[in-house]
Amino acid sequence: MTKSSEIIQKIENFAPLSLACDWDNSGWQIFLGDNQIKKVMLALSPTLDVIEHAIANQCELIISHHPLMFDKINKINASEYTDLSVIKAIQNNIQIYSAHTNLDITQDGIADRLAGLFNLKNIETSESFVRIGYLEREENLDDFFEKIKNTLNIENLKIINPISKTTVKKIAVCPGSGGDLIDKLQDVDLYITGDIKYHSALEVSNVIVVDAGHFETERIILPYLKELIETSDLEIFIAEEKSPWKII
Repeated sequence: MTKSSEIIQKIENFAPLSLACDWDNSGWQIFLGDNQIKKVMLALSPTLDVIEHAIANQCELIISHHPLMFDKINKINASEYTDLSVIKAIQNNIQIYSAHTNLDITQDGIADRLAGLFNLKNIETSESFVRIGYLEREENLDDFFEKIKNTLNIENLKIINPISKTTVKKIAVCPGSGGDLIDKLQDVDLYITGDIKYHSALEVSNVIVVDAGHFETERIILPYLKELIETSDLEIFIAEEKSPWKII
């Protein structure tokens, strides 16, 4: 067994809480003491399904990317989704810790790893969350779309292509929801992110934008987190999560 503080210290050494955005709620979501931990569940989001999965596997700790709580809770109401999640976790002696925006932007965090998956070179940081780099050589646009799908293990992409380019070389990536940062990009051929809003899509004019999904661009960090905290004393599970969207 390992104390929860020792596990979380590894996370915070890698992704310090000081990096988190002011609006964020990274850190302990449910803290029940510096307890001995035998089993840990890693997840993108601490949903009820994930908590049930943790219960079934007798996990004492969930480490998630997305926080369980953003808004202040003034009362506990079992008919509310977040409140019920809190109740269910505490009833089963499960602690929950989240590393959110600090994990996105830390060195070798989600943004860097997303750029690394596409072997981008000469990478620069823009707006904290965006990584911009170059492919080793110019690639055919349609071939690169297939590379995105294969790399992220997804079947479909949402594409906004207002320009006539048929090849790409300079690529920007942003894990999660990066639609608000499109207008910050300069001289980029293609931008990979998720959660592009309709009106943001309408305003795209000088770059090819690929909405590859919030879930799909962030789940890539979970295997690395497993490596980060792994010891012989811990049994670590990666939650069986799926995107909430079903494309038919």
